[in-house]
Amino acid sequence: MKWIVLLLIIAGVAGYFTKPEEAAMREAADAVLSDPQSVSEGFESLGATIAGDRSYSNYYVAAKYNVTLDGQPVVTCWGAFTQTQCNRAADTRTGG
Repeated sequence: MKWIVLLLIIAGVAGYFTKPEEAAMREAADAVLSDPQSVSEGFESLGATIAGDRSYSNYYVAAKYNVTLDGQPVVTCWGAFTQTQCNRAADTRTGG
């Protein structure tokens, strides 16, 4: 049991010192915005670049970066251990 606790502590300390900073997260989000897969995503990317809101959240061992446009998420990024994963948000505005 002591080994598991020790490994968790080491992983937490490593996560704290290796989480991506805001600049790295912004760069990763901009890479997703600059690669639209459709015309509508292209317009959404342009709008988010010009008038989008960006926020960086520090969770001590991980980080989250959001790009929103009119209160709707466009790109969400998670980062930990120097790695960043960004995804374009699903289009929730279309309804039936």
